[in-house]
Amino acid sequence: MIDHSLVSRHYESFSEGPRLQKSRVRRLEYDTTLHVLDRHLSPRSAVLELGAGHGAYSFRLARQGHRVTATDLVDVNVEAMLALAKEADDLESVEIRRADATSLDGFADGSYDSVLCLGPFYHLRTRELRRRCLLECRRALRDGGFVAVSYINRVFAVNYLLGNGIPLTADQYESLTDPDDERVDYPDEFFNVAHFSTQEAAEAELREAGFEIVEHAGADGVCGFFPETLEGLDEAAYLAFRDYHLTTCSQPSQRGASSHCLVVARKV
Repeated sequence: MIDHSLVSRHYESFSEGPRLQKSRVRRLEYDTTLHVLDRHLSPRSAVLELGAGHGAYSFRLARQGHRVTATDLVDVNVEAMLALAKEADDLESVEIRRADATSLDGFADGSYDSVLCLGPFYHLRTRELRRRCLLECRRALRDGGFVAVSYINRVFAVNYLLGNGIPLTADQYESLTDPDDERVDYPDEFFNVAHFSTQEAAEAELREAGFEIVEHAGADGVCGFFPETLEGLDEAAYLAFRDYHLTTCSQPSQRGASSHCLVVARKV
């Protein structure tokens, strides 16, 4: 087991539930992720979601007919999902459990068609922890099943921080390039609990864990650099932009500018 106290305190400090709908940028991330997943999920798939938060993806996939196991490490998130499931009448297919993404004790080998790792990966700050997470995802998958891994683009993160008037020191910039960066003296709290990756590094870690890359997309594109513009659109204009984004989100340039990136990879 590892000390998850910093990550737990981070997510206990705000409500994870509405994060994916509270702004147009987050909504675009949500819409894009579902769009990509829908291309790869077979009907009535057995889906394991790690780090499900308040279950925004898990509950949506269950309503689409998938058999979902939603897990989270943070107790308040597990309790929130249990409360939401109790309130709903149509979510019997969601099983809710507490789980550590790096040690999936109690999950049988080859028991899922797909594993969603849309949060835990970018909170694992050493190569070894990320390797353990990916190997556990692979073990839980049937042969030919796929994993969907979200990571945070280092290029976006650094420029976003600088754009908000928060420069780093020379040694902090250097630390961010270390795949085993565990320092906790960054001026932004999220930087102390997150791992920031690159397109090349994320794909390499998946391949080393026994996966074949199927798709790689930028979930929110360039919008993080001008969120006010996106917020100012009316609904029709947002949907038109979203549809354009969905046709271009897998281009390397979009991934390079996006905050959240999504890699879909098949177990080989």
